[in-house]
Amino acid sequence: MAKGVFCFRNDLRLNDHPALCRASLETKELFLIYVFEDRIWRSSRFGRINAHRARFILESLAELKSNVEKSGGILHFARGNISEVLPRFMEEMDASDCFLQAESAWEEKRVEEKLSLAVPVTLIEGPMLLDDGELTGTFGAIAPTFSQFRREVEKNLSVRPLQAAASSSFSPLTNPRYAQLPSIEQLGIGKVPLDPRQSFAFIGGESHAKERLLDWVWSKEALRTYKETRNGLIGPDFSSRLSAWLSNGCISAQAVFHEIRRYEAKKGANESTYWLLFELLWRDYFHFLARSQGSKLFRFHGLSKQRSSPSEPKNAEELHESWKRGETGDAFVNANMNELRKTGWMSNRGRQNVASFLIHELRLDWRRGARWFEEQLIDYDPCSNYGNWLYLSGFGTDPRPNRVFNMEKQARTYDPNMEYRTLWNPSSPC
Repeated sequence: MAKGVFCFRNDLRLNDHPALCRASLETKELFLIYVFEDRIWRSSRFGRINAHRARFILESLAELKSNVEKSGGILHFARGNISEVLPRFMEEMDASDCFLQAESAWEEKRVEEKLSLAVPVTLIEGPMLLDDGELTGTFGAIAPTFSQFRREVEKNLSVRPLQAAASSSFSPLTNPRYAQLPSIEQLGIGKVPLDPRQSFAFIGGESHAKERLLDWVWSKEALRTYKETRNGLIGPDFSSRLSAWLSNGCISAQAVFHEIRRYEAKKGANESTYWLLFELLWRDYFHFLARSQGSKLFRFHGLSKQRSSPSEPKNAEELHESWKRGETGDAFVNANMNELRKTGWMSNRGRQNVASFLIHELRLDWRRGARWFEEQLIDYDPCSNYGNWLYLSGFGTDPRPNRVFNMEKQARTYDPNMEYRTLWNPSSPC
């Protein structure tokens, strides 16, 4: 067996990591590395990552580094383009094989393709709950609606068992050029303090993901009532908040799935336990769409070229800036946008409302909103983010092409006492 390199990306864990396990089994010595990619950390097009997500990723990497060292290995760090950094690192470490977990979104797939032109690359499945090969065999390149997708996959729902952590071939050798985990300041991003109004503090890392899962499911038994609480706006437990750890790969979708099943076996299944599984299927759906539709998910017309699109108003830039700053004429929208900007988080109910407002009230290109979410969200995932925005824009697979939310009704229903608006718009809650 040869020496190999495994490059972490959105899979920042050791446990239940099929790609890392396979790389460890197929090499006599495995070097581990994470690359701070220029396309994200030094983007010149538009902001792609802010301090909230940067902090979360660095916390996740710090724990991963510690866990790798406890397993006898070394985690290296580099900055640049993967297609340039990895071939150079492999040459310096005398490694011949390169392993990565396969990603789903168009830009990430292009990175994989470019890298494969330079070195031998093995891509191994991992980010999805279900088997991508089975989904492709079922749907091919067709873009089904979510309902079609869900009905088909639930007929014979099969999820792989969890795997133990791999470490058998991790190399203890280090290259001083790649030894230092950079600080947030070294990455050119300033620190931001935690806002005292936020009800939940996200901490990156595999142990914190597991701690949150067990606490939310078992200690607080919040899973039992999740379907009733999922549209909440204030508090730490109306949502599982697991999306932040899932999107960065601190925990696998399979680990969440099997914890749901374990709870159902001991406490009984109900609509709420099913609803968290339902949302894992939504996540897989957007990953499948990204893989089958490629760059279409990032184009204005998305999957619906035949639909006409209104032009943006002349003051589009001004409207977009007011939306981003939470300075629109709608207090409910403003509150959600302020929470996002200050914390890196927004509830699912809030995300749907502010998206509908940007698309239908302000009549702006939906991609403006998707890009702002990409920069701001701790739990940013290109497939779920752009997939959801495309869905709400009417250019996706939504069978209702004009899904418009009435902001006044939404605020009255989900914030009847104006607690949320008062919390995040202290100067003008009405």
